[in-house]
Amino acid sequence: MASINTFSGVNVVLVMAYGTLVFVLLFIFMKRQIMRFAVKSRRGPHVPLGHNAPKDLKEEIELRLSKVQDIKYEPQLLSEGDERLQQLQEPGSPCCFNYLYRMRALDAIRTSGIPFREVCKNPKSLTGRNFRSFLLDLRNASSPFRGVQKNLIDTLLDGYESARHGTGVFGETEYLKYQDALNELAAV
Repeated sequence: MASINTFSGVNVVLVMAYGTLVFVLLFIFMKRQIMRFAVKSRRGPHVPLGHNAPKDLKEEIELRLSKVQDIKYEPQLLSEGDERLQQLQEPGSPCCFNYLYRMRALDAIRTSGIPFREVCKNPKSLTGRNFRSFLLDLRNASSPFRGVQKNLIDTLLDGYESARHGTGVFGETEYLKYQDALNELAAV
């Protein structure tokens, strides 16, 4: 009985050989199926755009795709008649509307009256990084806003960063502080 329960060396070798054979056959089958589907599809995953197109068309495609990176647009987040703004004015609102104050802070940049287009290096748009660099450029002595205090710019930078990227609370008090600093900069 003891010899029936134990595997002999020949049986172990046969099991390993059959396992290897099954693995190799499955590998060959899967590779064949993958190649079959890749050949069947006209455009594989690594075919460049405009592969069989004329040279002029290829250049036009590459030119237009390179321009996509330069597109910068920030939509207005809250319109004047947005019903969410009316929820802010209702007394005793049960919900926390911190996200609305963040949206109002980002929209306040456009309506502030600061002449960005005349002062900025990039007058096309004043989106995220451009506004931050605009504020940092105001610190320089060569800026037309020479009388601006550094703590005012720091307040604006902190408010903008916390409204746009911050994880903490950005409520009414933070918004009013940011709005006052923005109005003070516009008055200069």
